[in-house]
Amino acid sequence: MTLSNQFENLPKLLKISEVADFTSTHERTVRRWIRDGRLVALEHPSGLRVSRRALWRFLGLDMALSA
Repeated sequence: MTLSNQFENLPKLLKISEVADFTSTHERTVRRWIRDGRLVALEHPSGLRVSRRALWRFLGLDMALSA
C-alpha cells in the first residue's frame, strides 16, 4: 500500500488510541507529543483528536504526499 493510499484510508480525525496504534507507541507518548506541542490536536466533544494531515506532518511525510 502506498503512502497516499494509507493517508486516504485514515479517518480525517483520529483518536489518541488510533494515533498510538498507527505509530506503534503508547497513548501516553502521543499525549506527551501533544502536550509538548510537537503534535497538533483538536478539542472534540468526545476527547482530543488529531487530524490525519497533522499526523503526516508530524511524521515528516507531508512532503511525500505533495511530490
